[in-house]
Amino acid sequence: MHILLIRFSSMGDVVLQTATVNWLRSLYGKQLKVTFVTSKEFASLVEGHPGINFVLSFDRRKEKWNDFIKRLDSHTDLHPVDLILDTHATLRSFRLKLSYWGTKQLTVDKRRWERFFLTKIKSVTVRRLFHGKIFGLESQVERIITDLQTLFGDTRGVSETRDYRRGPHQEMTSLADLPVYPIAGKYIVLAPSASFAPKRWGIQSFVELARELLKETQLHVVVLAGPDDKFCEAFDVITDPRFLNLQGKTTLKESMQILARAEASVGNDSGMNHIAEAYGVPVVTIFGPTSPLFGFVPHGKKSGYLSKDLWCKPCSTTGKSPCYRKEHICMNEISVGEVKAMALKALA
Repeated sequence: MHILLIRFSSMGDVVLQTATVNWLRSLYGKQLKVTFVTSKEFASLVEGHPGINFVLSFDRRKEKWNDFIKRLDSHTDLHPVDLILDTHATLRSFRLKLSYWGTKQLTVDKRRWERFFLTKIKSVTVRRLFHGKIFGLESQVERIITDLQTLFGDTRGVSETRDYRRGPHQEMTSLADLPVYPIAGKYIVLAPSASFAPKRWGIQSFVELARELLKETQLHVVVLAGPDDKFCEAFDVITDPRFLNLQGKTTLKESMQILARAEASVGNDSGMNHIAEAYGVPVVTIFGPTSPLFGFVPHGKKSGYLSKDLWCKPCSTTGKSPCYRKEHICMNEISVGEVKAMALKALA
């Protein structure tokens, strides 16, 4: 059995699909071949994964679509595909499937309509009625396994997937083992970035959190962010030798090395915390304009999240839309004290 699994983006979603890979491995074992199709910038997330045989990436900045399909054709000529599993369900994945219209195909429901309706309901009381599985917005990892059980007609589910990994944390999501990044001593990671600015907790709040954690723990505090996240220069006011700002100084692979060995990670609703959880690291996730009901809440036993029940949120399905209130209340009402308390609980 050779399955072509499609998930082009984004960072967190690519990581979450490792639960799909592990579930498929629990079902088919060594007889399974998996080709993971993703975008170039996220390929390093799944390269080296023990359950993935091949990673094919599309570089939309440098490569024409037809050239990518030719590369894919050459690959499938050598390794014929039995099933295409589309976990992205976008125009791009649809175009890919059109090129293989004669191959069996399954497409996962991304719950777009449910998320759209939640953004339109402006009553906190009504939204609470939908908490859980009425809209199918349970934890994304659990939902992935539930969908796969239905698609494949196999009911072994979550426990079988967790047991398959047999790692120290038995996480359903998983990433490849990596070398140690040279940081002296134990540390906690702060990940203040996010794909869109409205999803970011205030940078001054992160600065204050870093100071509080340095004061109340013996841990180093490490900041991870991308080269474009210049707002992290706000951390320059911290001179403690246990503080390390690595914004723009690490590759994605090196960031993964750091997250894999952290004591905990605190960040926004973004991919960094999904990577940390895939390595069994407890996380604290801060939700602003997006909603935990979308299903991207942490799933680890020691992880937690913070989100305020407000009539205006979720204001969009991705957190991309600018705030239409005078103050960014969904983020500003989350205090440093609340986040610190949850971080210390995760570290306990």
